[in-house]
Amino acid sequence: MRISIINPNLSGDVSILDMGITYLATYLNERTPHRAEIIDLTFRRHEWREVLRRKIGRFKPQIVGITTTSLYLHYIKAIAQEVKATCGLPILMGGYHASLMPDETIEMPETDAVCIGDGEFALTEYLDALEGSRSVEGIRGIWAKVDGQVIRNEKRPLIQDIDSLPIQNYDLWDDLDEYIYFMELLYFIGTRGCPFNCTYCSELPMKLAVPGPHFRPRAPRAYAQEMKYQWDKYRQRGMRLAHTFDPVFTLNRKWLEDFCDEYVKLGLAGRLPYSVFTRADTIDEEKVALLADSGCKVIRLGIEAGNERIRNEVYEKHISDDQIRQAVSLCKRYGLTITAYNMLGGPLETKATLMDTYRINKELDVHRPVFFIYRPLPKTKGAEKILESGGIIDTEKMSTIDSLHFGSVVRTGDLTPRYVERFQRKMFLYFISKRILRLILKQKHRFFLNLIRYMLHARKTRVSFEYAVAYFLICCGDNLTS
Repeated sequence: MRISIINPNLSGDVSILDMGITYLATYLNERTPHRAEIIDLTFRRHEWREVLRRKIGRFKPQIVGITTTSLYLHYIKAIAQEVKATCGLPILMGGYHASLMPDETIEMPETDAVCIGDGEFALTEYLDALEGSRSVEGIRGIWAKVDGQVIRNEKRPLIQDIDSLPIQNYDLWDDLDEYIYFMELLYFIGTRGCPFNCTYCSELPMKLAVPGPHFRPRAPRAYAQEMKYQWDKYRQRGMRLAHTFDPVFTLNRKWLEDFCDEYVKLGLAGRLPYSVFTRADTIDEEKVALLADSGCKVIRLGIEAGNERIRNEVYEKHISDDQIRQAVSLCKRYGLTITAYNMLGGPLETKATLMDTYRINKELDVHRPVFFIYRPLPKTKGAEKILESGGIIDTEKMSTIDSLHFGSVVRTGDLTPRYVERFQRKMFLYFISKRILRLILKQKHRFFLNLIRYMLHARKTRVSFEYAVAYFLICCGDNLTS
């Protein structure tokens, strides 16, 4: 059976190279008799309807899958309507939003089935049943409409042996060379799930929505070997960095030691730099030294809020200012570039707490401070805290915003969405100006030559100006690890 899986990114963000559907399509193609293709709309958003019709007409699938995220829900609905109107094919929804909100998702008129949780095994059984004209009743992880009724099968426990899954095949992406051009990297993940329960994140709701142990690490040496495999395959096409998406790369010391040892043994240290997420309370000098010696160049660290009450009582991060200061100091000492993530305008935020975020970022003077706008994602504790504290969520505006970068939807205390948006612009103006100046002083004329080349290509491929500027400062040429 053939299935087209759609990446519904019409936002203009050039970084949405979705690993979830890459793993899913790879598994179907390599481990089952079914065939899957990926229809990616990221670089085709101005002609997405024509691309959709052409791709479906060429591949001739019997079913269409759409991966769902809450931020792209309005795009997902439009794409599903187009599929139904032009092709009349059944539609299966999967991904985070469908898993967290299965009742809402199955009630969408265009939805024929919903996959809850990991999709590799559940979708295989579902396609087997459809191909054999058998009942879908009893297929764990699948809800489906049959003769006007919804069959709600029990949920399927999460896949525990994720090492048994095949390495993701990025050749399934037609526009892979464009992703590599703009990002100069590929994505990797050595764990599924996260052991922490921060209130702004969808991981805690997912733990409650899908049964089974949530945090599942891969074998660290096999993880390093995958990076070698993909680099050998794609370095001639411009891959220059391995970008890991493990929520806390430094969680387990032995796992980290084995990964770093294998990375060095494979000859990747000094040849393929890599980037990791971490938490300030999970790193020390020994771990930072391991990272630096094995070729890690970029540390991505969550500050979230400059005010400890917001960070620890509201976001439940449980990390002190001093822990963040110590982590930043260690990373700088070992020559690691630091990306610091912050959120603006969350539950119980005030003008004073926003200034705390400004002050700590100014004090730490990290290489790449990033300032997201807080999003009350479905079923998160943070969304509940906004309402419990008397805040207001603009649900209408929320339904049209497609990014964590721009647009506030929360009113709390003395903060209006407009104030938060103005504050974010001031933060960007100050900190991005500092970064640009540093890059110019280091690169001199190369900075401007790279900028012109990058922006001309962005214009040619009709990438949004805002995203093009942002990713140039992070990913292009000399900026990739600076």
